[in-house]
Amino acid sequence: MADTYSSNPQIETIQNQYGMSVTIMDWGATIISIKVPVNGEKEPREVLLGVKKPADWYKQSCYFNATIGRFANRIANNEFSINGKTYKLNSVAQHCLHGGVDGFDKRRFTLVSKSYNSLTYTLHSDDGDMGFPGNYDLTVIYTVSDDNALNVQYQGKCDAPCWSCITNHAYFNLNGYHSTALNHTLWLDSKAFLPCDSGSIPTGEVRDVANTAFDFNTPKTIGQDFLKDEQMKTCLGYDHPYLIEGNPEKPFACVESDDHKLKMSVYTDYPAVQFYSGNYINTPDNKIPARDDGKIYENQTALCLEPEFYPDCPHQPQFADINTMVTPEEPLDKFICYKFESI
Repeated sequence: MADTYSSNPQIETIQNQYGMSVTIMDWGATIISIKVPVNGEKEPREVLLGVKKPADWYKQSCYFNATIGRFANRIANNEFSINGKTYKLNSVAQHCLHGGVDGFDKRRFTLVSKSYNSLTYTLHSDDGDMGFPGNYDLTVIYTVSDDNALNVQYQGKCDAPCWSCITNHAYFNLNGYHSTALNHTLWLDSKAFLPCDSGSIPTGEVRDVANTAFDFNTPKTIGQDFLKDEQMKTCLGYDHPYLIEGNPEKPFACVESDDHKLKMSVYTDYPAVQFYSGNYINTPDNKIPARDDGKIYENQTALCLEPEFYPDCPHQPQFADINTMVTPEEPLDKFICYKFESI
């Protein structure tokens, strides 16, 4: 088990010369804050949900802005097999979510280098940790560039074949204050998504988004077709994997704030993105006071765009050419970029 999550987090801030700053703590290599300059505003705008004190991060169970691993999203029935051997994963739920009960979001990363605009963290995960095979070493590099972008690089090495998917569970609200995200405008460059069963496990079907509530190829507010599809009933909103091109030179998504003064474009080389509309931010056992006004965050006060491999890909062999295991010969090397523009 990792050290106590709440003990004395180490906080670092990186920035560029134009007023954008990013604050990160070593627990979960978590992004505590992203502040972005907006034309006509005296202070940079905060675009992430968060708690007032970093030491209180353990009080939330939403994976706020944390590094997720060894495997982001779900693996059905808490097990998978490699070369005829079955590995049982450590999870209290029916399916393993975000790496198990003690995933990377709850681990203390080691800061190995820092500069004015960049931080590099590492984490070692032993063979058998949370049930996953192989000794795994992860490097996470955060860099703020002068075009107001946060670039995140994941490099994972394992001495045995292992399923691995590392991402960040950032909760974005571009308004800069406690408010719903349903009025944000989203464009999502995807022609298909993966329908899921009642346990949020992909059924194996690839469904065209055309003429459905899941179509964001033409920009629209997140709330426009919210809950207008049977697929949203069990998860109370959007919480589905979209298939994307995975071209790091081309954004797969753009989000605009309610006032249309701030735009975020997201880039990755992963083949999918989990679009989550924040449906379980407020639950009976998860009441989170907002960092700005202290009021409890309600559901849908943020959106998440989590680049990743397909959920449950260890059990989806039809997608094997798209979702590759980490091996000693083929390490994980993935990229996410969040680029902000005042408009």
